[in-house]
Amino acid sequence: MATGREANIRVGTAEREAAVAALADHLSNGRIDLAEYEQRVTQATAARTRSDLHTLFDDLPAPHPSFDPPQVEAKVVVQQDTLWERPAPRRNNRGLVAFLGVAALSTVAVVAITSTWWALAPLAILALILVFAS
Repeated sequence: MATGREANIRVGTAEREAAVAALADHLSNGRIDLAEYEQRVTQATAARTRSDLHTLFDDLPAPHPSFDPPQVEAKVVVQQDTLWERPAPRRNNRGLVAFLGVAALSTVAVVAITSTWWALAPLAILALILVFAS
């Protein structure tokens, strides 16, 4: 029987169900009769602490309910090394470069012919928009 702090630890549904299953084993082996089984099951379902459950098995041999915490399988988490990951494929910007090249040559030609510097402003704005959008 559990003593000290162990005896006062509260039990949950899993422990109560384990006690009822152990009592069913004793019933099937003929150690207790049906009336005693029903009485002990009622006490097991109303049990609050480990000592309440242990007293149900004082006069019975094994099996007794076990109060050990369930074994949790250790999960191994593998983190990938970001230094060795392949970089994401880069976008093909050949079309953008070709368009900007043609636009720049066209604008330079317009500025050279008309001698106006403000014709460069639309090219600069368009270049900024395309660079930030890509």
